Amino acid sequence: MISAPIIIAFTAGMVATFNPCGFSLLPAYITAFVVGDDTTEATSRRLVRAAGVAAAVSVGFVLVFGLAGIVIDSLTGEVRRRLPWITLVVGLLLVVAGMATVVGCTPSVAIRTPSFSRRRNRIAATIGYGVTYGVASLSCTIGPFLAVTGAALTESAIGGVFAYVAYALGMGVVIAAISVAAALAHTTITQHMRRIATSVSRIGGALMILAGGYVVWYSRWELAVYQGDLTTDALIDT
Repeated sequence: MISAPIIIAFTAGMVATFNPCGFSLLPAYITAFVVGDDTTEATSRRLVRAAGVAAAVSVGFVLVFGLAGIVIDSLTGEVRRRLPWITLVVGLLLVVAGMATVVGCTPSVAIRTPSFSRRRNRIAATIGYGVTYGVASLSCTIGPFLAVTGAALTESAIGGVFAYVAYALGMGVVIAAISVAAALAHTTITQHMRRIATSVSRIGGALMILAGGYVVWYSRWELAVYQGDLTTDALIDT
């Protein structure tokens, strides 16, 4: 029987897919890996490709969250107390990048479109995308990630490993659903993307500012907790 911590980790992974740090990478994923350039391609072939790339992306998730969990759980308590400072820096960088994007200086993310004619290149590219998405997501979800996987780790080391995998697979299930939907609505999605292309970057920049501001706020609260201030915070509670 699957334990409650594993179910919670899986569910948390599904929710974490929609974090503002990683979610901005999804349009590039849909365009490059799922939809492709051939508007005449049969729906059945797009569905098969969507399932394949979603599976490869999930492998990337498992690699990132599994490694992150193992590394973090091996740290001593004193080192863990310093992690909020890293999160604080990440938040500030998100705010700066968001401001730059809003004024028109859009930072580029190097995600190359894979060659669909070469299976090996496609698999490597999609696994790499999963790693990129996972790393970006951790900057916004490191707190919940540690909370839900830590509960399983307290029961057993094997339970902790299963929790990391369940968390990654939770994200993978949502990515698979989005991939299938994009494959089915191929023409509609590409038309909408072209229509809103001019405003997407600035909207994304505004979201990055909000996400970075929250990450900074969360880090400040976390540091206060480590210093003994156990008062609640209305924003974080919400």
